[in-house]
Amino acid sequence: MVKPGLIDELFENLSRDWGLFQLKESSLEAVEFQKSLPATLTTYKQLEKSNSPELILAAEKLTLQQELATYANSAEMVSSINPDLKQLEEASGSLTLVQDKEAYAKAAHAFSAKRKQGGLPLDAFREFILSHTARLTNRLKGTASVSEKNILRQRKDNLRAANKQYQNMQREALGLK
Repeated sequence: MVKPGLIDELFENLSRDWGLFQLKESSLEAVEFQKSLPATLTTYKQLEKSNSPELILAAEKLTLQQELATYANSAEMVSSINPDLKQLEEASGSLTLVQDKEAYAKAAHAFSAKRKQGGLPLDAFREFILSHTARLTNRLKGTASVSEKNILRQRKDNLRAANKQYQNMQREALGLK
């Protein structure tokens, strides 16, 4: 038997919750948080301009570690962040390897044609970029302020810039440039 007035009760609860949410969003802390985001966005934009895959990976590692500390009580977030950190470490290894042309050329021969894109190996670095970009895209679908979403978009732009530079490094290491 359905409880009479259940929809009315839900309406009252949602109205109360929404009102409290609005108060939370306008708290002094929330306002200060929103004010601080443009400076963070500017720093992320500077990282993109650095054209340095090393710096961009370091920034993502720092950000992921911060997210892990912030969301440590959320099993869903932890189970998403930990694999990203593992992939990031593997990507760092590929970044080191691509700088040794001889070693990278030998390693590249181990990739089948299916694991190449545009003649370049889809190695740990490029796989990290693809999966982490997808993770950020999924986060953009969630609820967040415009400023928070702008930071997520900028992080995606940074990853694209790092990937482009890395592909140039791959071409150079493989003598395709």
